[in-house]
Amino acid sequence: MAVLWFGKAKKLEDLNVKDLKKERLVQEVQQDQLVSRIRRAQDEYDGMLDAAAEPGLSDGELDVAAYKMDMADRRKTKAEADLQGVITRLQVVDATIDVLGQRKELEQKGIWKSINDIPEDKLQQQLEEFAIERKESVLNVNKIAEMLETDPLTVKSHRTAGMRRARAAIEEARTGRS
Repeated sequence: MAVLWFGKAKKLEDLNVKDLKKERLVQEVQQDQLVSRIRRAQDEYDGMLDAAAEPGLSDGELDVAAYKMDMADRRKTKAEADLQGVITRLQVVDATIDVLGQRKELEQKGIWKSINDIPEDKLQQQLEEFAIERKESVLNVNKIAEMLETDPLTVKSHRTAGMRRARAAIEEARTGRS
């Protein structure tokens, strides 16, 4: 195990700003890719909604459109969750860069040795706990929202809540065009 996912780094002093900045660039690229995935999924969802709202489609075609909209929404949700992880990692990297940037000041105050002597597993654990706590709080909110949005009819028909919402959006868009 290594601090901040870096090979042999066992303490903060083993890390250097140059490597952290490289890691930051890697995370920024991943962030850009995830934002693109989110946009593409939203565009696909919106496109399917527009197409399905046209008059003359059968119930089967509407179900297929709702299913595809649900799948696009799931891809978007997954990419958003992954994006949150990347953002958390960026924040940890930025904070580490700040600490390393203040090393001389921390040494003068006698604090650096205490920070640097934190065992790698405990330091890594603290960083991971922060990320997990943040992620869990988002997941708990999503679970609550999902529970409140699911009705018994959806459960009985074995349709997902996302598909039901997509079907409702199609119906609403269709009535708006009439």
